[in-house]
Amino acid sequence: VSGVLMLAWFQHRMIYHPRSYGSFYHQYFTGSLQRVSYQTPEGSQTSFYQPPPDGNHPEALWIFFGGNASLALDWMWLVEIASRPGLGFLLIDYPGYGECDGSASPEKILASSEIARAQWQEIYGNTEIPRLGILGHSLGAATALQLAERIPVDRVLLLSPFTSVADMVRKMFGAWLVPLLRHRFENMGPLLQLLQRETPPAITIFHGTRDEVIPVEMGRKLAALDPQRIRYH
Repeated sequence: VSGVLMLAWFQHRMIYHPRSYGSFYHQYFTGSLQRVSYQTPEGSQTSFYQPPPDGNHPEALWIFFGGNASLALDWMWLVEIASRPGLGFLLIDYPGYGECDGSASPEKILASSEIARAQWQEIYGNTEIPRLGILGHSLGAATALQLAERIPVDRVLLLSPFTSVADMVRKMFGAWLVPLLRHRFENMGPLLQLLQRETPPAITIFHGTRDEVIPVEMGRKLAALDPQRIRYH
C-alpha cells in the first residue's frame, strides 16, 4: 500500500506545481479585472475575467489555460497586449493553484473549467453567447482541449502541446511507468473529435524548435493529424 501511495504522490508532484499568488499580482486588480468565484467538490475556486476595455458585453471570449507551474494571472501580459473592444478573457486556475482549494487531476480540472465558464455566462453573459476561443500552453493545451470537447468553440490555439502524458513519461522515464499512470492527459483524441464536427474550429499550433521540455516532434505529430485544417508554426 505504501508503495502505491508513494507512486501516486510522485505522479502528482511530477505533473503539477501549484502555488499561491504573491504581492506581485496585486497590481492587476487596480483596473477592471474581476474574480469569478464558484464551488466544486474540491471547495472554493476562483478564476478571473478581464472584460473589454469599454466595459461592454464581449463579442468574443477567450478562455486561457496555463502550464503546470503557471497561474491564471501569468497571462495578464498577453491580455494587456491583446485587449480591444469586444474582446474578453476568462483566465482559469486549476484546483490547488492561486486562490483555489483542493488538488488537481484531469477530471477535477475539467469540472472546474466547465463550472467557471457556466458561472461566467450566468454573471456576465446575459442571454448572448459570445464566440469562444480557447488557448492552452503545455499542460494547458490538454486542459484546454478537454473543455473544447464539451462546448462549441470557434478557435483553438495550442502552444507547445504534448501528444500525451504517457508519451512524455515514456520519453523521460521509460515505458515501465506508463501502465501505472493515473493522470492520463491526451491530446490526439480530442483534436480528432474537434476535426470531426460539422463545423470544426480553426485550430493553430505553435511549437518552438528549441523547446527543452516538450519535444517539438509532439507538436508536429498533432499537426499531422490534418495538415490541411491544423495550422502549424
